Order: sequence, then structure tokens, then C-alpha cells
Amino acid sequence: MSFEQALVQELKTISALENRIYPLTAPEATASGGVPYLIYASSEGLRDKTLGGYLDSKEVRGELNIITERYSDIKVITKQVVALLISFEGRRIGTNGPFIEEVAYQMPIEFYEAQPDLYRCLVEFSVYFAEED
Repeated sequence: MSFEQALVQELKTISALENRIYPLTAPEATASGGVPYLIYASSEGLRDKTLGGYLDSKEVRGELNIITERYSDIKVITKQVVALLISFEGRRIGTNGPFIEEVAYQMPIEFYEAQPDLYRCLVEFSVYFAEED
């Protein structure tokens, strides 16, 4: 299982999101419907390198955007998302996903999106793990 697949599987455990977890973009949602939801982005990552060449270990950076109708909801769901991210450290994520050696995240940043009348919280993170064949 890839990191991204394992990440999505883990995020689906947050019941408030009701499985509304999307890569890069989401279906159009308004304050009256389709929220809360989460948009994620990640990459293949950057493999570690020594003088002897590239290693199996790497850093994958990503971001999570939590979208809600109410400010109070953004606080509750962000707390759950951060707790879930922190729990990745020192364990295998998803069903047979990578074993995460280290997790680092940036302070969550909150926004109000006037046009759709929704709140958004951005959480940037990095995880470190070794690729397995």
C-alpha cells in the first residue's frame, strides 16, 4: 500500500469528515451542503542520499486542508487530524502501509473563505519512512 493510500485510509477514521476526503480539489460545496471535508496533497517525496548513492528512506511532504461550515467545527476536526498525524510516528499506517519513522507538522493556519462562506485550516506536514518493495 502506498503512503497516499494509507494516509486516506487513516483519515477515513475521522467520522466527522463522513469519508469526504479528496485529492487536490473537491466537488463544489457550500455552507449548506457537502461539508465538512478534507483535501489532501502529497508527493512521491525526496529520497535520502549519501556519498554511496540514494537510500530507501525518504521524506514525503504533504498538506491537509480541512473545510467546515462553522468555526467551532474547524477547531474540533483540526485537533483530531493533528492527533491522527502525530499517531503515525513509530507505527505502520493503513493496511500494510509504510512504517512511519518520524512525523513533523507546521502550526495549523486558519482562514475564512468569503466566496463559499466556509472556514479552512491548512496543516502542512512531513513524514519520514523507508520504501519497502
